[in-house]
Amino acid sequence: MTLLVVDDNRSVLAAVRLLAEIKFDRVITTTSPSRIPSLLREETPDCVLLDMNFTSPVTNGNEGLYWLSEIRRISPAMPVVLFTAYAEIELAVQGLKEGAVDFISKPWNNARLLQTLLNAISPRHSTPNTICHPQQTPPNVTPANTASSHSILPTGSVPSPQTPNTPPTTLEQMERLMIAEALADNGGNLSATASQLGITRQTLYNKLRRHHLDN
Repeated sequence: MTLLVVDDNRSVLAAVRLLAEIKFDRVITTTSPSRIPSLLREETPDCVLLDMNFTSPVTNGNEGLYWLSEIRRISPAMPVVLFTAYAEIELAVQGLKEGAVDFISKPWNNARLLQTLLNAISPRHSTPNTICHPQQTPPNVTPANTASSHSILPTGSVPSPQTPNTPPTTLEQMERLMIAEALADNGGNLSATASQLGITRQTLYNKLRRHHLDN
């Protein structure tokens, strides 16, 4: 199996490569999304792990959505898993609606990352890929004001994350999943969970109550 990872952070690429090589025969990485069309044709990957932002300080995800559409156009059956930050929940939902099979939030859980990628290339996603025409010129991406979310989780039992092969399709479901996974990763420790999510304890507590995760 071959995995293509597209992310502008070389440290992320190195970490994902080391992890993915446990299950994948080949792991191809690139910091340049413009190489995606040629890599799809030359390397014929079984799955693409795609970051959503590439041009600093642009963080509105338009680049990721553009390249998602290009992958879908060039190779319609290619499974694409999105790499998103916690604050990009709405963006990830839009990506799922536009054809991505799942998402992984940063910072990620190693076990979930591997399982999500393997699920993406399971028989229900692995129909033969059809290569189409070269990519169009990427659209101009304008910066957008993005507010950082700050949340915290309450004490109590650690909720079980939703399984990767049934990805959430609403903002509420996706936020709940991200919080539940962070709690599980940190053994229910609220301070560590809030730190991982980049939010305050009080915000986390408020979100836990809203999602009924504080029982």
